[in-house]
Amino acid sequence: MQCPAPACMPRLSYRQGARTMLDYYLFKQVYDLFVENRFEEARSLLAELQSRFIEMADENEQLKVQLREFEDILYLARNVEFDGMSYWLKTGTVRQGPFCQTCFDRDGQLHRLQETPDLLVCPACNSQFALPHRPCRTFLERAPRTDPGSKVIQLYK
Repeated sequence: MQCPAPACMPRLSYRQGARTMLDYYLFKQVYDLFVENRFEEARSLLAELQSRFIEMADENEQLKVQLREFEDILYLARNVEFDGMSYWLKTGTVRQGPFCQTCFDRDGQLHRLQETPDLLVCPACNSQFALPHRPCRTFLERAPRTDPGSKVIQLYK
């Protein structure tokens, strides 16, 4: 349907309750207005369509960024585990860490703890954690190999 007067030309409203996609029939109307030599009306409608498209493209880009952020948060929620002292990140079969409990609980950030001779220290917040107890095994305490082609020679008795 073609509109005889500019007053009946539909105006685009960007927000009508929920955001809607571009009305594709308006592009056809712009074409019809150009064909009928109604250039000013066509330019006006085309400029409005262009402005709306740019707004929608900007919003789309912002939504993509938000989606990536939510995907990252979901990934962390599924792959970060707490061992009672610090956090660890599981990536496939590898466990990375330890990460600072204080920074993750407070800010949601993973800062790898730095090992000193006595403690684990967070470089971001300077929180200090005791080193986990690790049983020390000397060379003599290691289990002998059971490979049929190898022989274990004790160096010290």
